[in-house]
Amino acid sequence: MKQLSIQIIYTLLLISLFFGCKKEESTNIVMPPNAGSLAFKSSVASVVLTSANDAVQVATFSFKAANFGASVIPTYSLEFDVPADTVGANAWANAVIVKLTAGTFEKAYLGADFNSLLANQLLLPTGVISTVVVRLKAEVTQNTGTASTIKPIYSSLTMTVNPYKATIEYPALMVKGGNSWKTPTARTNGFVLTSAKFNSKYEGYLNLPNADGYGGDAFQLVSTKDASKVYGWGGTSTTMSLTGGNLYLTPAPAYMKVNADVDALTITYTPVKFFISGDDNAWSTSSTPLIYNAATGKWVAANVSLTAGKTFVFTCNGGYDISYKVDANGALVYAGAPTWGGINIPVTKTGIFTVTLDLSAGDGNYTYSIK
Repeated sequence: MKQLSIQIIYTLLLISLFFGCKKEESTNIVMPPNAGSLAFKSSVASVVLTSANDAVQVATFSFKAANFGASVIPTYSLEFDVPADTVGANAWANAVIVKLTAGTFEKAYLGADFNSLLANQLLLPTGVISTVVVRLKAEVTQNTGTASTIKPIYSSLTMTVNPYKATIEYPALMVKGGNSWKTPTARTNGFVLTSAKFNSKYEGYLNLPNADGYGGDAFQLVSTKDASKVYGWGGTSTTMSLTGGNLYLTPAPAYMKVNADVDALTITYTPVKFFISGDDNAWSTSSTPLIYNAATGKWVAANVSLTAGKTFVFTCNGGYDISYKVDANGALVYAGAPTWGGINIPVTKTGIFTVTLDLSAGDGNYTYSIK
């Protein structure tokens, strides 16, 4: 009888331990929440932006914390995109992503900041109403840097916006001449690379006319956001650092398309010559060259025959890999690889014209004229 009682007690202990372990294990099971539990919302369904509300809070996006059923801390971001880009194989590929500070469950925008996001980063047309989709992403990230196996949770909303065209001074990297070569100390067209999307990527066209360095022009790039950040030689012709000496644009003298990434610390140079290619010259990529004017920093083609109703494109180096067209608002935009976007530039009058291409003010400020 005593032996039987001991066996019963052991059995009860085992059962208790089993259920105790199951209970403890269940507290560590990840149970992703449904999108509705995030209660993602916007303070407004529609907003019209003007210079008058630049300093006014115009929209606030808020949500509840995501409960994944385990002791994990999610991270959050907002993604802004146009409806057409939210479907298909490459859905949300061009979204503007705003990462939120840990522990915050809302994001408020002043008019100037929201207008910049819509007009400069998302590239919405200004002065007209557009629909945007805003998506909240809640995800579990790993401190190892590897991708989590837990799928993110999304919640979306739509709103209408009407951004305005503002005069924008983009962040820039200013050219500082190396060795004996002197460059302007103030921000000057022809000596800047700009970040049109306010990120780490800067672009511009430079005509550095001096063979004043090892294999080319010696120079450095000074940030307008933080003058203490001066980018120089990174060990190779395509890398930069904050502690190196001069960069060398090779070959020089030359007119170059220059792209720099201050996060990746990379820089590339492409020598360029521009041409007009269109209906009026059978889309030749070499017969109608533009000539660079070093005094004005512009490319000019005089005595160009154009016909009303026809179109043309600014091409480069005998092809379309670097080319410029216009957007729906008539603004000059990059149309080359890999995006291949834009609309052919329309000709509105028949006659003999001077066509000018101005790339001196950096990315986001490229312009053209037909006179």
